[in-house]
Amino acid sequence: MALGSLSSYLGSVRVLGIETSTSQAGVALLEGGGKLVLERASARPKQSAERLLPLIAALLAEAGWPASSLDRIGVSIGPGSFTGLRVGIACAQGLSLGLGIPLVGVTSLRAMARAVPETLPGLRVPVLDARRAEVFAGAYEAGPRAAERLAPFAVAAELAAERLRAELPEPLVWVGSGLTLCGLQTAAASGADEPSAFWVGLLAEELEPSEHPPVPVYVRDAGATLPDLGTPAVTE
Repeated sequence: MALGSLSSYLGSVRVLGIETSTSQAGVALLEGGGKLVLERASARPKQSAERLLPLIAALLAEAGWPASSLDRIGVSIGPGSFTGLRVGIACAQGLSLGLGIPLVGVTSLRAMARAVPETLPGLRVPVLDARRAEVFAGAYEAGPRAAERLAPFAVAAELAAERLRAELPEPLVWVGSGLTLCGLQTAAASGADEPSAFWVGLLAEELEPSEHPPVPVYVRDAGATLPDLGTPAVTE
């Protein structure tokens, strides 16, 4: 059900957003149609596996929300850090199962596109540094749900601008931390440079869970499986 519950009808839907595709683990709490309640990021991204659940528990405690009051969870599914994605998705799946609530998978590029102000005309083209002299890129419509026009893919940074311009109609709104590698400049606010937990959470509220499962979008071969993080400690 796409936000057809009583809590959503009353405007009291509560969403947890989890973003672990980049160098930091971010979590956010949203309520009532995209209202940001709290958002935090781990200052020690290399320990995200150990810090993510405590970070979520601390955020819920600060907001005064029992975990059982959550209506939906959104998690970034990439492309991005293989380790970060595995940790975030495993954590979100455990919480979703334990709480019995829907889980929505949101691509990191879609979250960046959704962050672009709706007043800017044109397709949103988020570009992230993928290392190895490559970038991750895609294209999305403006506005709610940020409908996908070009699925995430990896491409050599030096070829990215040419390929994207050849496949997409102008105008294009370029955003993302990978733009400098491509010789491009951002056309939007810096808040769209990287995906954030808030925009993952907002899209989780806007998208249909059955159509957006938490399946990782690695683009490149990850060569690993999801870790077993045990039973989450914030499902009371």
